[in-house]
Amino acid sequence: MDDPTRFEQLVQFRAPTGLSEAIDGAARLKWQSKSEYIRQSVIVRLKADGIDPRQFAGVA
Repeated sequence: MDDPTRFEQLVQFRAPTGLSEAIDGAARLKWQSKSEYIRQSVIVRLKADGIDPRQFAGVA
């Protein structure tokens, strides 16, 4: 499960109706928390778009 002390920055966004429930379902299928599912999904998308998230580590 997620360790809340491991991640320092909070990111929030508004979503269309039903998206939160869809994410819950997908996360359950992968035995992940909702937060971990979203983190991994965003990382995969960033890499697909040619962005390495590690290059921003420690940047405020």
